[in-house]
Amino acid sequence: SSLLSSGFSMAGPSTTPRKRQVRFSARHDILLLREVIAQNPFTSKESGRIWARVGEIITTALQDENFEVDGRRCRERTMLLLDYYKKQDFPSLRRFGTERLYAQKEDLLHEVLELEAEKNLIASGEGKYQDEELKKRALEELALPEPDKPAMIPVTTAPTTVSGTLEPDEQEDLAELAAPTAKRPCQCCCQTYSEILSFLEKRSEAEQRLREEEMALRREELEIQRSKIALERERLSAERKERERRFELESQERQVILDLLKEKVLKSEKNSES
Repeated sequence: SSLLSSGFSMAGPSTTPRKRQVRFSARHDILLLREVIAQNPFTSKESGRIWARVGEIITTALQDENFEVDGRRCRERTMLLLDYYKKQDFPSLRRFGTERLYAQKEDLLHEVLELEAEKNLIASGEGKYQDEELKKRALEELALPEPDKPAMIPVTTAPTTVSGTLEPDEQEDLAELAAPTAKRPCQCCCQTYSEILSFLEKRSEAEQRLREEEMALRREELEIQRSKIALERERLSAERKERERRFELESQERQVILDLLKEKVLKSEKNSES
């Protein structure tokens, strides 16, 4: 109190509220993936704004739970789930959820993976368009006419007093010297332009083949992932059926045991009465 009365005060803890770190459950993941599919931030050039919108929608939908996330948190969570899905890390995907929720999450992740693959294909198409534009521009530059050469310096005619003394043959020679020479095509430049054009065409064809091979490889990888997922679904379905069959057998065994116990109790009661 003496410190306070003398004008000194002790600094207390900051009153600025810290953002609470939320933890996604299986139900939260399903809501997030559904909104990602609806908004599709992969194909938009303003992906940051779309992710921010996803975060606002999720926060509004779960405001009763005080569940607050931003666009960055939504993007990181989606990329983490996609990474689990691509690596076939099914135990991580099944964490904190039932089999029914896991099946929904798996279907949604499959759709998100297709959206991401479409984004890669669109990016490859834009690169092809830019290469075609560069080639077209180079062809237009090569088609431009060759710049005119500097004008020939005119030969000044001799004074009339001198030309009057020249012979007719000498005057004709002087006129030929004064006339501008005809412009001849430059074979060296034309050959250079042709070589450049041929080089650009070959390079464009090679890049086009390389892009087509990359796209084919991506399609094959996507098909392989789909087949792995289908096999995993079949395995899970078989395991579920096996569990149901075992549960049915155990139920039947328990019923048989109960029936035997009841029969034994009844017999013992009859014996005691007699």
